[in-house]
Amino acid sequence: MLNMKRVQKAQDRMKQQGIDAYLILTHDDYIYFFGEDRYQPRAIIPAQGVPLVVTFAGEEEEVRASLGVEDVRIFASVGQQIKDVVQVMRGMIGEKDKLTVGVQMWFSTPAFLLNMFQRANPRVNVVDIAPVMDELRMVKDASEIALMRRAGEIAGIGMETAAKTLSIGITENEVAAEVEYAMRKAGGHGVATPVFVNSGIRSGWLHGTASDKVIESGDLVVLDLVPRYKGYCANLCRTFVIGKPSAKQAEMFATYKHAQAAGREALKPGAKMRDIDAVAKQIFAENGYGEFYVAGISHSIGLSFEETPAPTIHPGDSGIQIREGMTVTVGHPVLSVPGTGGVRLEDTFHISEGIANPLTVFPSELA
Repeated sequence: MLNMKRVQKAQDRMKQQGIDAYLILTHDDYIYFFGEDRYQPRAIIPAQGVPLVVTFAGEEEEVRASLGVEDVRIFASVGQQIKDVVQVMRGMIGEKDKLTVGVQMWFSTPAFLLNMFQRANPRVNVVDIAPVMDELRMVKDASEIALMRRAGEIAGIGMETAAKTLSIGITENEVAAEVEYAMRKAGGHGVATPVFVNSGIRSGWLHGTASDKVIESGDLVVLDLVPRYKGYCANLCRTFVIGKPSAKQAEMFATYKHAQAAGREALKPGAKMRDIDAVAKQIFAENGYGEFYVAGISHSIGLSFEETPAPTIHPGDSGIQIREGMTVTVGHPVLSVPGTGGVRLEDTFHISEGIANPLTVFPSELA
């Protein structure tokens, strides 16, 4: 159902930013306002007035009933979809020379649609909607926290499945299949990023996948899970070892665990994102791993697996202060040491009552 309180807050900020309308092309902001998702989420929120939804003809009746939106435009093709949006924009321009339209500029924005929209609307000035939406989405309400907590529980189920499945001779892809199945069975709605099962030398990768590599004795295995529940994410990452860990592997793990704990302790209202990095980096340096530290140990999470503040993407976000109600992760980069592999531990936290409370729970041991 359409959340008019959120719409009104967005409209107030749009007026402050001089934005005439918000063209929604992404799943996360569509869910934020309408409380549900569509395969092709398309909507327009004007700076003043009621939102309208653009949807497939066969979905019109259901959209009207479930969202409570009166203005529904239907389409039968992508071309028709763009045509409907163009007509709306021309109506909004009226006597103006230009219309300023905000669009989310993030991972999932369909570039081809944005390009088509811009070519079809030469009198429209397209700007990033971030100054409007980042502030609104940065702090989560109770309903959002409940969904993220459930996503965290699902991540825990997936990680428990991984721990039971890992063995010599199985492939990374086979482990990922079991994990994804378990999370789906638990009520998860897919994943925000592919399930990472990185073993052996691949455990040192900054980003991961699940390949046909066979897991071998002595391998470090990094598993990163970001399941979705009703649109919301939780991030859980753990490192396992196949067999008895070497002294070097154990030392790397202990260092990362210490750094993550220090980062969590620093995660308090008033602290800046760079402060979380500083304490973690110090732990790495004190243990002889300073040269391997990758900046950006913490980032925000919610409807997107990585959202503002995201210092690894926008370095300027490192100056953003932590505040009550934010949800962030600690443990984003891998400790990658050539010749040994990688170690990583990541959890999702909700800042409430001045401390970082975990939304993901799973043992942090080199199992």
